[in-house]
Amino acid sequence: MLFEEYENRPYNPMPKELKRDSVYMNQPQFRMKFSETNMMRYIQRLAEKDVSLTNSMIPLGSCTMKLNSAVCMLPITMHGFAAMHPFAPRDQCAGYTQMFQEIEDNLAAITHYDGISSQPNSGATGEYAGLMAIKKYHESRGDSGRDICLVPTSAHGTNPATAQICGMKIIPIGCDE
Repeated sequence: MLFEEYENRPYNPMPKELKRDSVYMNQPQFRMKFSETNMMRYIQRLAEKDVSLTNSMIPLGSCTMKLNSAVCMLPITMHGFAAMHPFAPRDQCAGYTQMFQEIEDNLAAITHYDGISSQPNSGATGEYAGLMAIKKYHESRGDSGRDICLVPTSAHGTNPATAQICGMKIIPIGCDE
């Protein structure tokens, strides 16, 4: 369609029942005249008021984002490293097993700990690994009746869900008073 055709089309105003009659966007920011550069500066100033991983630790939110930096996550995307199927037979995982054992041995030597666990350190996988370790510890001592997990009422959804997956009884504990 040519410009002239647009110009000659009849104008159909918005129906009155659809028009907003409340006060909307009357703050000074919406009435100021900005150059594109000044608009971008304004948006940048607003963005700088947000807390993000680029300028701070995130106080609440994903444990994984707080504990696993991007540089630590890069190797899991490397070809030949990230392609192992989670249910691959042990005889096909010898390289992974050797690598994890060397990392654990090196960390134990550096820290002088008796042993190191390479369990996940954050998120629901970390919760699961931790709860299963606790459960197996009790079972190894013949104490299989210790199957209660106290969960604060402020905990987010993965905490009680993980405890349930581990076969534990969940007892909510009030925490606000």
